[in-house]
Amino acid sequence: MKFSATLLIVCFLPILSNAQTLETLPTFGYAGLTQLRQTKADLPPVAARAADAITRDNLLLQAGKAVLFGYAKTDAEFHEALAYWTPVLSAAGISVGAASFNTETGMYQIPYAAPGGKVVRAFLAEARQFPPKDEAGLRANMALAQDALAKAGLTVVAARVVNLDVLLPTYSLLYLAKADEVPEHERLLRVLKPGDDIDLDIIKTAAVTIVQTPETWMLVYIGPELGMVGMAAHDQDELDKKIQKRKDFLLQEGKVLIGQKIVPLDDPEWKLAVNLYFYQ
Repeated sequence: MKFSATLLIVCFLPILSNAQTLETLPTFGYAGLTQLRQTKADLPPVAARAADAITRDNLLLQAGKAVLFGYAKTDAEFHEALAYWTPVLSAAGISVGAASFNTETGMYQIPYAAPGGKVVRAFLAEARQFPPKDEAGLRANMALAQDALAKAGLTVVAARVVNLDVLLPTYSLLYLAKADEVPEHERLLRVLKPGDDIDLDIIKTAAVTIVQTPETWMLVYIGPELGMVGMAAHDQDELDKKIQKRKDFLLQEGKVLIGQKIVPLDDPEWKLAVNLYFYQ
């Protein structure tokens, strides 16, 4: 059994120095496309379909609180992205403001206003959610996620297969959600990958909708952000003390506890382990 701290869903954004720009973006961690190129595995891309496939880096959008953003190498690529996305957003009732392009960082921003005061959120699927080298499986999984969002009352704005050199074949969904001052509290489509097997009996007691369990250690769900942390101990007394200390810390950090699972270990030194589940 492995133990690891909570892993958050990772989006993609380089560090910005402009404070005003930062205020418009969510507090998630991001990485730019340059870093992503270093993580590309040697799998062939899925066959692109012109109507719903993104095959150019500059067309991949990410979502902030008040802006949508992406990356372009040239002004022409920026305007290509703007021309591509503006009619899609307008068709969903989303007003588009004056877009801008920073030639130094390569980032472009498209200010927006969504109906009902909602925000646009982006979901980039994990490659392990569907079979590798299988476009039909990828598309079936994209349809599953779209259906789950619709049933949860979250309006899908766009669904695109993503076929880029910098990523394994995947898909991207843009959808409308209700904003929260704390992004982790928003009811969104998310992936939990704690690095250890997930106890679904505990998850079922949480206020989330289970969409898919592609692996024993991976959960696709709709809801506020979940976390899981594991600890091991030599005996029950030590474990109880560790559990209480970690619970106190989580509560001080504003987390909400969901449940815990204690299991015996087949190890000559470490006899017990626990996984604590909580809302971020």
